[in-house]
Amino acid sequence: MGHWEKRKFGWVKCNVDAAVFASQGRIGFGCVLRNLEGCFFAARCAGMAGSFGAREAEALGIREALSPNGFGLIIEDCRALIKSIREVQFSFVRRFMNFAAYSIARAASSLSGPQEWNIVPLLWLLNNL
Repeated sequence: MGHWEKRKFGWVKCNVDAAVFASQGRIGFGCVLRNLEGCFFAARCAGMAGSFGAREAEALGIREALSPNGFGLIIEDCRALIKSIREVQFSFVRRFMNFAAYSIARAASSLSGPQEWNIVPLLWLLNNL
């Protein structure tokens, strides 16, 4: 674990991370999607007002990644989306191996609303892939 693994045909790798901005009463989450070869093809970030802990922020990030309010409801949403997608795997990756998703989650605090990038990432994101 801790290194990029090539996915099976038809699979997409999605890295998700969240950031808690307690002093602002906000959270941010971001996700980066890569193809079979590990090349970028999409990213998304969003922020949300509220006093959430890290666990809830991460779960909201997963829900956001799976779907382009308490913890239990978020997990139920994730389970329903997973069933509709069918084959989904989750694994924990340390932040230094997930820096692109972390950078996107941090950017959510300064953006006016949800953002999405397709095919070509922004330069600051490209430098973190």
